[in-house]
Amino acid sequence: MSAGSFLIALAALSIGTYLMRFAGVKLGAAIATRGRRATIEAGSGDEGASAASGDSADSTERVTMWMDRATVVLIGAVFATTAVFDGKDIADPARLIGVGAGVLAAILRVPMLLAVVIGMAVCALIRTTGVL
Repeated sequence: MSAGSFLIALAALSIGTYLMRFAGVKLGAAIATRGRRATIEAGSGDEGASAASGDSADSTERVTMWMDRATVVLIGAVFATTAVFDGKDIADPARLIGVGAGVLAAILRVPMLLAVVIGMAVCALIRTTGVL
């Protein structure tokens, strides 16, 4: 894979992840707004409004939680298909260790771009030194 196609794929993954998060927020806001409208139309008073407000907040949190999970599944699928395999064969150890370093950086909540750069740097260092 050339550097240009890798950067294009990384940009597409980043944009897809952002769009999934954005769609989750918009969907959660729509659910919350619909719940508030139903409460106002019902005219159930202050007690009903606070209960419906709690329901819409719960549904917004659920949508956000599921969109977060979908994002993790998307990134995991890309990881499994591009980082672990090289065509039909398993990737070389340098790539696997580099990917592991990038995943560790992501677990430590380093920004995604920096985690990718860390993974690439570890892989390049291992290949340059000829350790593996």
